[in-house]
Formats: sequence, C-alpha cells, structure tokens
Amino acid sequence: MRGGELPHAPGEDEERPTTREREIIQLLAEGHGNKEVADKPGISVKTVETHRAAIMRKLGLHSIGELLRYAIRNHIITA
Repeated sequence: MRGGELPHAPGEDEERPTTREREIIQLLAEGHGNKEVADKPGISVKTVETHRAAIMRKLGLHSIGELLRYAIRNHIITA
C-alpha cells in the first residue's frame, strides 16, 4: 500500500473470508482481545491467533486499523 491507500475489498476472483473468519473479524473490529474472541465461539486463543493471521494474509492487511476499515467497508460492523 502506498500513501494512504486502503486495502481493497476482495473481488470475485479473490478469496473471501469464511463464516468463522467473518465472526473473528467482527469480534476483533469491535475491540475484543484474543481471549474474549476465543470465549465467544468456544475456541482456543491459539485458534483465534491462527484465524487472525490467515485473515490478515488473505486480505492483505497489516494492522488492526486496516482490519477495522475492512470490517466497516464490508458491513461486518457499523461505524
């Protein structure tokens, strides 16, 4: 990304987050920590960390701020 460009939303030919990944994105974007995220669906903190890394890689994101913008733009959460 260059000079203020936002990561783009995945196109039709790109991978989209799974239902579980969307759930993780929502909880992280709402400001929950890994432990809180793990408690909601009853998964381990390590699983949350694995999902988070996969989401960031899949969507080409590099920070929680970018994840938050992605969640808002894709109507996973509201601003």
